[in-house]
Amino acid sequence: MIVKRKRLDKVQVTFVQVPREEPLFVAGTFNDWQREPLKKAKDGSLRATVTVPAGETVAFRYVTASGEWFDDEAADSYAENDQGTTNGLVQV
Repeated sequence: MIVKRKRLDKVQVTFVQVPREEPLFVAGTFNDWQREPLKKAKDGSLRATVTVPAGETVAFRYVTASGEWFDDEAADSYAENDQGTTNGLVQV
């Protein structure tokens, strides 16, 4: 699941996943593809929130601590990347 909240000229994007046996991260154009950890929320889900300028399209993927990259079914769309896989896209 992906939650978007507009705040003036910025948008908070919250990436939500179910817990896994190992730590989970999100990386994308919003953080120069650095791994941002998803943290456990009160409801038991894993979440990470980033703030991006309104009107942008953000590319992202999830990655596990062991290095497995995967997409989110809730992405607005997908685009091929230079690694031969796809990135999820979120339009804010």
